[in-house]
Amino acid sequence: MALAHSLLQGRNVSRFLSLAVLLTLSSSVGADTLAVSAKVDKTVVDLGNPMNLTITINGDTAKVQIPAPSFPEGFEIIGRSQSTNFSIRGSSIERSMGLNFVLLPQRPGTFQLGPFKIQRDKTVFQTEPIEITVKKSVLPPKLQGSGGRFTI
Repeated sequence: MALAHSLLQGRNVSRFLSLAVLLTLSSSVGADTLAVSAKVDKTVVDLGNPMNLTITINGDTAKVQIPAPSFPEGFEIIGRSQSTNFSIRGSSIERSMGLNFVLLPQRPGTFQLGPFKIQRDKTVFQTEPIEITVKKSVLPPKLQGSGGRFTI
């Protein structure tokens, strides 16, 4: 009986320690700062060639509100995805979220992407704007073949 009682107490101590560790970890998550950044795979792109934009949010993403990003007229979203990373290193928890967009520029010019904003509670976080130059392609348009033969 005494052995069973000590085992039960051991389980309670174990549960208490587990709870204490979880509370410590969750309080360190709440204390994390939040950072948001944006990057593109190229800042100069030919007209009609796709480009990639990634918006990354690092920190506690629990209460983050992410409005749909707006892009300048002349950019079409042809793909989007989202990724989430979660890791525990020592006593800290690291979280990050990536929002990936494949954009297709449809007219030449210089454009500004962003700043992109997110909000947690009443605090707004934003990225730096990114300047994109869309150039007319130097290659001629593809010739439509008629299937006939020709000689040069």
